[in-house]
Amino acid sequence: MFLLRFTLGLFTVATLAGCVSYSPQPLVSETTRAYLEGRRLTDEGLGRFLAAHGQAGGEWELSRLTLAALYFNPTLEVARAQLREAEAGMKTAEARPNPTFSFAPTYHRDTPGGMTPWILGYALALPIETAGKRTHRTREAGYRAEVAHLRVAESAWAVRSAVRHALVGLQSAEAAAELWRTQVPLLADSAGLVDAQVNAGDVSPLLAAQARIALHRAELAGRESDRAVVAARIGLAEAVGVSVGALADVRLSYRGLLDAPAPAGTDQTRLWAVQNRADLLAELAAYAVAEVALQGEVARQYPDVSFKPGYDLDQGAGKWSLGVSFTLPILNQNQGPIAVAKARREVAAARFVALQSRVLAEVDRAVADYASAAGDLETIKALRESLERQVATVKAQQSAGDASRLDLVRAQVELADLMRLDVEARMRVGRTLSALEDAVQRPLAWPDAALRATPRPTLE
Repeated sequence: MFLLRFTLGLFTVATLAGCVSYSPQPLVSETTRAYLEGRRLTDEGLGRFLAAHGQAGGEWELSRLTLAALYFNPTLEVARAQLREAEAGMKTAEARPNPTFSFAPTYHRDTPGGMTPWILGYALALPIETAGKRTHRTREAGYRAEVAHLRVAESAWAVRSAVRHALVGLQSAEAAAELWRTQVPLLADSAGLVDAQVNAGDVSPLLAAQARIALHRAELAGRESDRAVVAARIGLAEAVGVSVGALADVRLSYRGLLDAPAPAGTDQTRLWAVQNRADLLAELAAYAVAEVALQGEVARQYPDVSFKPGYDLDQGAGKWSLGVSFTLPILNQNQGPIAVAKARREVAAARFVALQSRVLAEVDRAVADYASAAGDLETIKALRESLERQVATVKAQQSAGDASRLDLVRAQVELADLMRLDVEARMRVGRTLSALEDAVQRPLAWPDAALRATPRPTLE
């Protein structure tokens, strides 16, 4: 009897020692707001993260800004948290069912004198899972973790894509603003020269009005381009995961944005997409989840067994027993859950095929758009060279007295108009190149460790 009580006490202490205590972690909006507003690209933790990936110093170009976004962007942290949740689910899947201990004391009122009226019953139920259910459950949890891991990679690429698009947009906005700052003085000069001709009676006042209208439109466009630069900087700050003030003193670089080589061909880019697209790989892993889940439901047709050794202290006499219990699969053999699992597997297969079809069409569209943009840029380049020669010719003619100052200004304005088209064509090449990279998710410039959970600064 003493040994039994000692065993029960030891079991209770061991059980309580293995329990996890609750630790509150309040979430306060003011604290998080101050944390978000205080993040800077000079953060020490970010510096260590950049150094670990070979980007310790230099200009803030695409690769460094991408790493900063991987460190700061909150949307990626959501995917990392979901990965940790999925990995924690593996612990649940691997756990074995706990045994059950029961104690059932019985009081016998009509006990003869000299005998104890108590009957003490102890029982222990030892459940045993059959048909490999735990194995199937563990494999399913592993595939779910793989899906979550691929979702992190997908989110990481989305962050990189957002940074690239924002950087291209900022480059485009700054180039357009610079062109308008160049063109407005030319149009003002042109309007002044036309006014002089009107005053001399050489041209109609209508031409002067048209020149003034062109000048005012250019001034409006210039102010709009300045607002576009501000909006683009805000977009870049959002993509990185910092406030716009954090970019105030940062030297940005657009090096390499338009220097990527042309794709090898539609077949090659399609192959890249199939090999690299994290969303496609995640759907394949989701199909594996459905496949293993079906195997698990099939295994649940077979009942688990529970062994139940027991001991009764019946009025001083010890009695041992050994029982076995299991569910009788008479009324159903788990047909309903099996049918549901089969249907879910079909849904997962259909989703993968639909996504793959959409991805291949996206690749074809991106290749065609990039080729078209590159062709337009070559055409505009040739036209620009012609207009530059024309400006040089008019300038020589003016020096020789064969052309007026207004002729030269008009030629320069025409060249400036084409320069805007040149900038727009270059930016279209950048945007279509970004779309092509998004379609194939290549290059993937970070090691696996950068896509998974990394040390994060605390909200203090």
